Amino acid sequence: MPLTRTKFRRLMRTGILVLAIAIIAGYASWRSLAYAKGPSIEISTPPSGTVTSSSTIEIAGKALRINSLAINGNPLSVDETGGFKDTLAIFPGVNIVTLSATDQFGRSTEVQIQIVGKDLR
Repeated sequence: MPLTRTKFRRLMRTGILVLAIAIIAGYASWRSLAYAKGPSIEISTPPSGTVTSSSTIEIAGKALRINSLAINGNPLSVDETGGFKDTLAIFPGVNIVTLSATDQFGRSTEVQIQIVGKDLR
């Protein structure tokens, strides 16, 4: 069966169409993976278990794929890259700091760290 010009053109059109659909489906799947992962919170400073004699401490980190972020129930603003920074009062003893985030689909995540405040009496 010889390959005529018409058959060749049909074969090329079909191949290009299948390739285009595969590229679009692959790109859509790749872009959707981030949303499938849900929200995430990474605290860069301070590490959990930090002992401090200061009455305040700065908490910084990055939150990805979120709509809202709260620290101990209080809303926290996030910059365009997902970075956040806040200063908290530290009391003598163990202080538990809870960061919670929610994404656009209502999924949430929570991260807790403990900071030990030294009594300076």
